[in-house]
Amino acid sequence: MLRIASNFKEGIKMTAKNKSLKIWWIFTAISIFSFMSTLTSSVVNIAMPVMSRAMDVTTTQINWVASSYLVMTCMLLLPFGKLGDLYGKVSVFKIGTVIFTISSLLCGINFGFTFLLICRGFQAIGASMTLSNNAGIITEIFPPKKRGLALGSFSSVVALGGVVGPGLGGLILAHLSWNYIFWINIPLGILAIIIGQLFLPKTANRQNQQIDYLGLVSFGIMMGTLFIGLLWGQEIGFASLPFILLMIVTIILLTVFIFTERRFKTPAVNLDLFKNVNFSLNLIATILVYALNFVVNIIEPLYLQENRLISPEVTGLIMMSFPIIQIIIAPLAGTLSDHMGDWQVYIAGIIILIIGQVGLATVSHETSISTLCIWLGFIGLGNGIFQAPNNVMVMEAVPKSQLGVTSGLLGLSRNIGMTVGTIFSSVLLFAGINHALGYTVHNYPTHAPTAFITGMQLTFIATAIVFFIFLIGNVTARIVHKQRPFTA
Repeated sequence: MLRIASNFKEGIKMTAKNKSLKIWWIFTAISIFSFMSTLTSSVVNIAMPVMSRAMDVTTTQINWVASSYLVMTCMLLLPFGKLGDLYGKVSVFKIGTVIFTISSLLCGINFGFTFLLICRGFQAIGASMTLSNNAGIITEIFPPKKRGLALGSFSSVVALGGVVGPGLGGLILAHLSWNYIFWINIPLGILAIIIGQLFLPKTANRQNQQIDYLGLVSFGIMMGTLFIGLLWGQEIGFASLPFILLMIVTIILLTVFIFTERRFKTPAVNLDLFKNVNFSLNLIATILVYALNFVVNIIEPLYLQENRLISPEVTGLIMMSFPIIQIIIAPLAGTLSDHMGDWQVYIAGIIILIIGQVGLATVSHETSISTLCIWLGFIGLGNGIFQAPNNVMVMEAVPKSQLGVTSGLLGLSRNIGMTVGTIFSSVLLFAGINHALGYTVHNYPTHAPTAFITGMQLTFIATAIVFFIFLIGNVTARIVHKQRPFTA
């Protein structure tokens, strides 16, 4: 009897061990595609001048290779998140992996600019299907005590795609043609598909709900008009007629979306989720943090190369300091939030980000590179500490039936942050430069480098103020509600 009991206990231990190993294999498959989606965004940018010459198109035209992917991904994240809730997140994810891998192969075949744009569209469809369901699948398969570690590690993988993209792109272009910028996804995609087929669980029975087509379509088109409007506004001016018209259409579509969701029995998005102030604040936090990352990524290389005359190679190494710290810290912060509590770690991350921004606002001509790296390190540290608890709080704030939509909203918030950061980094920087000069310029003022320093400092003062106000809002919301912001 003792031997039977002992064997039974050993069997339970082995079963638990196998289950733990399986969920990390599932995590690997999901992470590979999240890495690829981020890598595709960052690696393409460095190849666009080469692609422009190869296809004999203008710089403005080739920019749409990057912009179209971003816009279409934003349009489709929420719809595919909802379809994941209805038909199964794993099913939608698996289909997306195949579409993304095949379209990556086609993107590298030079059949002309129009063909490339079409294939990038399909690549965005595949990316949206995976990105809108990845956090939902991770939340479902990991137990609560390991969820922070999993989502923190996941954040590191996403950041890694942005880190290695430019360097990998430069390496590819130095030895191979631009086609391999897309073909690098094929072996990774095949590997992830095989792992997914072996370990991803079967999809549960679909929910018997009527699909809110009007809500999904109006939201998707609204995201398209919003992002295209912002991108055009940056180029031709925010007072231009095309920008104003696109914003009017965006507002009309938003009204249609809200009207539909309030009256549809099973809406695409349960708007009551946003009555939870803390849930809304965490999505806003995601937007702000990703916007800050892009502000830093755009302004600091300009400062290093134009103002300090540092080579692009050294600039790249310096700029790697903050995402590398984020990659190292995020899993540790996830484990810490699992034991200490998400809220405390989340707030610590925001405070450290504010310190980093205040530090960057003091950078001038005389600032040592080591000091700059310290302030960039604070940005990376704050990012790494913030990501895991923020993701956990968002995903645990909703019922299981809404995990796909929420994962889509989280991914959408990241993309909105990237776009907002890209646009307003230039807006704030040149507002400061033009104020210092007393007249308008649109390029780096080589004749007045001090004006650039003024613009850069004002930019980070402005972002620090925004983050400080947001921090006060978070603390106030916690005090007013007198409860833990999120409950599982």
